[in-house]
Amino acid sequence: MSSSLATLAFASLVLVARTHAAAEGWDLTFSDEFTGAAGSYPDAAKWNIEVNGNPPNSEAEAYVKSARNVSLNGNGQLELTAYHEPSGSKQYTSGKVNSNGKFTQSYGRWEARIKLPEGTGFWPAFWMLGTNNGCGGWPSCGEIDIIENRGRLAMTSSSAMHGPGYSGNTPLAHSFNLPAASPSFFADYHVFACEWDETQVKFYVDTTLHYTVKKTDVQKYGNWVYNHNFYILLNLAVGGQFDGMKLPPSTAFPAKVTVDYVHVYKPGSGQIIVGLNPRARLASAVPDLEQLSAYDFTGRTHAARGSAQPLAIRAQGGKAAIGNPMLLAPHWSPAR
Repeated sequence: MSSSLATLAFASLVLVARTHAAAEGWDLTFSDEFTGAAGSYPDAAKWNIEVNGNPPNSEAEAYVKSARNVSLNGNGQLELTAYHEPSGSKQYTSGKVNSNGKFTQSYGRWEARIKLPEGTGFWPAFWMLGTNNGCGGWPSCGEIDIIENRGRLAMTSSSAMHGPGYSGNTPLAHSFNLPAASPSFFADYHVFACEWDETQVKFYVDTTLHYTVKKTDVQKYGNWVYNHNFYILLNLAVGGQFDGMKLPPSTAFPAKVTVDYVHVYKPGSGQIIVGLNPRARLASAVPDLEQLSAYDFTGRTHAARGSAQPLAIRAQGGKAAIGNPMLLAPHWSPAR
């Protein structure tokens, strides 16, 4: 580590508060950083691309398998893109992926870092459905909506649960408003997550726990059906019942949901740090690094993806991990 970087680091330790939070007890079970060539499909070993010309909820789009609608952007993100163009009986096309049959899990922490599209009538979502193991399909198999957004609301997201006796206009729903000083959901990436166990589901935006649904809360309306495997879904709907059938203006297209990563964890012995992206780290053996080994700090001169962003440095065992905490990826381990 250069002397100037070390000086900056110590100054940052004094001047800038930590912007990430550590949590013990998680082991990574699924990860996609969406690396790959621009225009390519996401990893077929992890994702199905849905094709559906008549999706539910009175949605106005057709989900199609086309690199225009579902593809990597070459910068480490997945893009789901909606166009104002006809497909069958629909006037819009869009993208949707799921992990059914490729990755399923019961319980754990499920999270993604996403930037949302702006425009009345857009309905992006990161959610989970229960596998049909004899439960009878939706809603009996359960649904966990980690995040949904009405595209006219730049600072508001919502989370919900659907099951037998509490589906559709579910009473188990909660809105979250970003702090006024925060970048909007359209202007920057945010981390959306849930932590699910045998007795409750907790919903997070970035590091804020905004909603907890306990088993006893669910049982006021119907059965707790969150005791089997679920799979991941990501999509961008157009129109539909979620926001009163509103449609975007033609000038709002194309619109993109940009997904930086998806990670899933199970309870274990590891540590995650919400706020440090492992893809943005730098490993280096530094002779004088041991003096920094007790510190975990941030500064504000690191440029990431073309804009000034905080810098996080973690030192341990003669190695340094350097990255941008506002990228808000969930786990860090000492660089090897």
